[in-house]
Amino acid sequence: MSHNRERCSLHIGPLHKPTPALFLDRDGVVIDDGHHLCDPDQVRVCRGARELIAEAHSYGWPVVVITNQSGIARGFFQWHHVESVNARMQELLGPEAPLAAIYANGHGPDAPASCWRKPSPQMLLAAATALNLDLQRSLLIGDRLSDLQAGAAAGVAMVFHVLSGHGPSARASVLQWHQQRREAGETDDAPALQLLDTLEAFPMPLLQQGSQAP
Repeated sequence: MSHNRERCSLHIGPLHKPTPALFLDRDGVVIDDGHHLCDPDQVRVCRGARELIAEAHSYGWPVVVITNQSGIARGFFQWHHVESVNARMQELLGPEAPLAAIYANGHGPDAPASCWRKPSPQMLLAAATALNLDLQRSLLIGDRLSDLQAGAAAGVAMVFHVLSGHGPSARASVLQWHQQRREAGETDDAPALQLLDTLEAFPMPLLQQGSQAP
């Protein structure tokens, strides 16, 4: 059943007014992609992740991690392994770079489109409902095409593709996807796409501007 493959950890309560969020993939964006990582001792924070999350938090942006963990469906590890890695990730990020929530699913590639597995937008939609998030002003950063597709389907304002993790192998498919959307006339309501080499290149003024929006 889907509820056995879908879990969230909320670290804040619902916000008083609709608020934009920064959505981040976990493996390859916040922490190094260890390919079905299940050992907390192997967790390493990606370059720029701690600083970006701290900056977002300082401007009042809730930071939400959304992660596919198909190793559960494949039998490589269990939920307690995912939770141990998440706990170590938060420990390394430290109190100045807190996460508002972590949404995870353990579905495999054959899961139904309506489940939480990206490119489905369901994890973002669930977070928006639970935390009172304004998706139309939110941002998403991912290293895989499926991350960006989830953000686009959820209606976020902007998606960023970063070259950490699977980014180098996914960049061509990301550009092709964006071009196909443009050719199909789907870009009017589509999120803007920005390309990053690392999280250190993220345009921090966007966070300040977003925090000042009504």
